[in-house]
Amino acid sequence: MRILGVLFGMVILSAGAGARQVTEPPFEVPLPLAELLSGTGEDGQALITADAQVYFDKLPANAKRMFVDAVTTDLLSSTEQLSQILSLELRADRLEIVLGNSCILCHTNPDYQDTAMLFSTDPGELDSPAHMNLREVVNDVHFRRGLSCAGCHGGDPTAADMSDEIYERWPAAEDRAADSSWIPAFCARCHSDPNFMRGFNPSLPTDQLAKYRQSRHGKLLLGKGDDRAAQCVSCHGVHGIRGPKSPRSKVHPKRVPETCGGCHANAEHMAGFTLADGSPMPINQLEEYRTSVHGLALLERGDLGAPACNDCHGNHAALPPEVASVAQICRTCHAINGRLFDGSEHKRQFERHGWPECGQCHGKHAIARTSDDMVGSEPGSLCYDCHQEYAANNPRCTATATYFRTTIGTLVGEIEHFELLVHELAEKGLDVDPLTETVDEMHDTLRLSRSQIHAFEWSEFFEVAERGRLAIEEGRELAETADKEYRLRRIGLAGFIGWMGLLAGVIYFRLRQVERGA
Repeated sequence: MRILGVLFGMVILSAGAGARQVTEPPFEVPLPLAELLSGTGEDGQALITADAQVYFDKLPANAKRMFVDAVTTDLLSSTEQLSQILSLELRADRLEIVLGNSCILCHTNPDYQDTAMLFSTDPGELDSPAHMNLREVVNDVHFRRGLSCAGCHGGDPTAADMSDEIYERWPAAEDRAADSSWIPAFCARCHSDPNFMRGFNPSLPTDQLAKYRQSRHGKLLLGKGDDRAAQCVSCHGVHGIRGPKSPRSKVHPKRVPETCGGCHANAEHMAGFTLADGSPMPINQLEEYRTSVHGLALLERGDLGAPACNDCHGNHAALPPEVASVAQICRTCHAINGRLFDGSEHKRQFERHGWPECGQCHGKHAIARTSDDMVGSEPGSLCYDCHQEYAANNPRCTATATYFRTTIGTLVGEIEHFELLVHELAEKGLDVDPLTETVDEMHDTLRLSRSQIHAFEWSEFFEVAERGRLAIEEGRELAETADKEYRLRRIGLAGFIGWMGLLAGVIYFRLRQVERGA
């Protein structure tokens, strides 16, 4: 019975192996589609590349049948059009969205459309508009969520003919070009509808239009009819819209400065715009930002935590920060410095003068890396220049600045000296791990001391700086102990070598005696 069971199992396994070897019957490509696949150009060369043919061959049967249907309905009618679609090399599920969309098939067909309305993988080659880039269309965030042409343009994407709804939903072409004030409300048809958005991305806010109406851009476009104001398309694009996490998105953190600068760094575009005081609006913000500590961190080092334009000015509710709110924006990141400043005498004086707190000392778009030279009682330092103008009769101000600068300078010098000492001890082969921890503590205290300056108080600054001084003293003691240990080791080693030399001499002398006796 056991033998029969084994034989039965082998039969079952053999049958299973045979079942796994069963393959899908080959797809019979109808003649019309086969002719397109084998089409050649005027030079007689095949228009469908070998890679595109391999891609087609590997497609599931359903996708191939959809190609056949597109040829049958004459929406796919040329080898050039077929080549464009195959060159996208989309996943089968996304390819089927394309093949099931009459809008895309029609607008990739040069027999039906002129270049202004023709999708292409290289619009520049056809001299068609940049927004008619087919690669961008199929990577658009709406397309990837199943919302393609009909989502915005209306109509039935499965129908071969355009319906009247498509013409009724959009302003006439000449009106669209002359006035973009219709765009925010048009996009808001979906993006302001919580029930609709819940079906696609419940985390997206639905108050963008309300915010936009209160923004400087919205008031300019919707209130004054100034078509130069930015609206949805200005920042997000048209057919190639991507989410903010995509590096290719116009609103990805690293691309936000470039997107805003598209208008704000353009002298012709910004001509006539003024600041609140009536002066011309500057156009050097992007240039300054690129060289700032924030710009270098974001654009060169790729630190996505560094602020870009929208972090300070807002997104859909973009407004220039008022003087009273600038510090609130800064302390979103620099919370400790903001808290220290709130309890300072400088806070009251800044409010009295109407100064923008952080911006008064650090600037706006061209914020540079902070330096100890900013503090002090020497000409050229921020403290000196301001105190000479506004607090010349208050010696405490100058004395405080001098104390801060002197203390910070002393800490920096002591830490540098100590680090050099630790390096020397490490080269001598000593264990410097405890000393390295002390160095880290020193640097932490130095950072806290620099931050504590924002309180502008002797006592509070002294408490932090004193911890640094004590850490330095403790470090010195540890270093002295390590150095004594090194010296003792050298003395011990010298004694050991001497003793070994003496022992070797005695042995040598005894051996000589033995040799003479022999």
